[in-house]
Amino acid sequence: MELTLSDAIAEYIEQRKQTKLEPLQKARDKVLKKSDDLNEISLAKSQYLEAAAPIEAAFKPTAWLTDAAKRAKQISLATHAAKFTHSDAKASSMLVTDKRQECTGYVITASLAYKEIDAVGNAAALDVAKLLKITVNDDSLVEQLQNQHVDALNTFTGDTELLKEWQVGFEKALGDEKLSGHTLTKQLYYPVDANVAKETQYHLLCPLFSSSLAHALHKQVTQTRFGEAKDIRDARKKGLYHKELAESFPATAVQNFGGSKPQNISQLNSERYGQSFLLNCAPPTYRAQSKPPLMSATIFNREFGYKTYELIREFKAFLTGLSAQDNNFKTRYKRDYGFVQHLLDSLFNYAVQIQSLTKDAGWSNDSECQMKHQHALWLDVYNPNEKFQLERDKGDWLEVIANDFSLWLLRKLENKASYLLGDAEHKYFKKLCLHELKAFERNTPTLGEK
Repeated sequence: MELTLSDAIAEYIEQRKQTKLEPLQKARDKVLKKSDDLNEISLAKSQYLEAAAPIEAAFKPTAWLTDAAKRAKQISLATHAAKFTHSDAKASSMLVTDKRQECTGYVITASLAYKEIDAVGNAAALDVAKLLKITVNDDSLVEQLQNQHVDALNTFTGDTELLKEWQVGFEKALGDEKLSGHTLTKQLYYPVDANVAKETQYHLLCPLFSSSLAHALHKQVTQTRFGEAKDIRDARKKGLYHKELAESFPATAVQNFGGSKPQNISQLNSERYGQSFLLNCAPPTYRAQSKPPLMSATIFNREFGYKTYELIREFKAFLTGLSAQDNNFKTRYKRDYGFVQHLLDSLFNYAVQIQSLTKDAGWSNDSECQMKHQHALWLDVYNPNEKFQLERDKGDWLEVIANDFSLWLLRKLENKASYLLGDAEHKYFKKLCLHELKAFERNTPTLGEK
């Protein structure tokens, strides 16, 4: 036989009763299990019956529903709750259960086909909220109350006056009779057209946190992380194929409400352990698209200057701080391996970035290319032009690159007020670059090895 809403309500009340009776039953059963004394057994049973009698009476459906209807005014069912803005906010919460879906292009509460209903108010009366939200076949007491009836409760009494009393009582949980705002909800006064007396009028707006939307998002994020998709996640981590779609929410943040007592904010907040996920809404990180340096005269262009700016600045500071006594092996070692070698590494990394543009191979043949020919021979390594490759194989361009590096470095390091760099430094930097450049070229794939 199919479960009805009335059956579900009766079952819920019975479960609430059993929760109350369970400690008493455990105490009784403990005595019955350990003792063979008939007097002790009789006493344990009588004590249980005495303690259980008021609970049994209170949880008779008619009595419990009458009490629940009286306590319903202590809570408010809501999709948008004020206490998420501030825990001491006394503003009204809102229950918006309209099932229509709006296509606005944004994820909003109206986008949800099913809105989970929250409850705010006295935490001791949240059992009433759970009763009202019991749903069977898309029907619930909330739905019935909004349609001005409580047919699911007919099973529990034939007294029409009592049914009316229950309906009136439970309706008080659907929202405040008089809507009110509060300063702690960060109200906004929005100006509207002035009236005839030229007095400015305002709409008072009270933005409320959508607990229903937060709950739907929390469920979705939690399911992708801790649900049954473990095999999909494991396959993704190992780089293996899986027929199902892998869902993830990267770069999420967690916002906590209620501290150690999340139930003081709302029922759903308690179910989420006070957590609410925030999706990353930062703009995408800019990533420059690599293109052949057609408009650059050499590889030592503005982009390379940006890449080496900090290192050049530190190099200049190092040279400025030297004295005549610093002309020793330790200083020269730091100069070569602390600065020059790092600059050469940056140069070769940049060169690899350009050489890797295989889909643009032959870019130096373009009539608009302004790059120095020797630099193009180095960088356009996969140029299909036979004459180009023959000239490249000669290697005459290596000397030019090394010389240009030395000239570029001397120009960047120039500081006549603190030190002078001349032919000796130019020759030395060129020598270092040429040595490293030849080693780099030996490991560069040729056109046939691509």
